[in-house]
Amino acid sequence: MVARACSEPQTSDSTHITLDLPIPPSVNATRRIDWRGEKKRREFYLRADLFLTAHGPHPFPAGVITGAFEITIQIPETLSGIDLDNHCKSLIDYLISRDVIPDDSKRYLRRLVVEWGEASLACRVSIKGVQQ
Repeated sequence: MVARACSEPQTSDSTHITLDLPIPPSVNATRRIDWRGEKKRREFYLRADLFLTAHGPHPFPAGVITGAFEITIQIPETLSGIDLDNHCKSLIDYLISRDVIPDDSKRYLRRLVVEWGEASLACRVSIKGVQQ
């Protein structure tokens, strides 16, 4: 579970970042109209920060992706008991909060692939800059 970052400076269309992160909580758990959802979101952000501090790329790839991008998310099927698509929002919101990607609006997020991945202790997130 090693996070890698490969990039060429100043152009996000040739940038590729791969991060291994903890399994994110379900969108159903984080988007409730109560404070339990906020607690789950904060806990995931803390776990992800600690995971990246221990296993992530150094330096952290903040601000590398500045334009349009594609994301591929691979969730280990053996560790997830929820629907595949329920993981996406928490994970993408985390990447925005840490300045790995600029935003998830249609101007930036051009393609999203979510699939079951091989058995591991983390989900793999690949972000690739693309030309518009």
